[in-house]
Amino acid sequence: MALINRPNPVPHLQRLYQAPNHVPIYLRKGGDKFILTALIGMTTIGLLGSLYGATKMARGVKN
Repeated sequence: MALINRPNPVPHLQRLYQAPNHVPIYLRKGGDKFILTALIGMTTIGLLGSLYGATKMARGVKN
């Protein structure tokens, strides 16, 4: 039974999230910075692509 004998991660995570530091709560775990950076990058690329397409449509450019 792997579920019964597992160590409890809650005290460690409580110390991690409740520690007094200036890092935002959404960046305190390990891989959160990578995920946030990737999400912001994809959002920026999507926004720029949409603006490029809208600009082409407004100017009446076809291909």
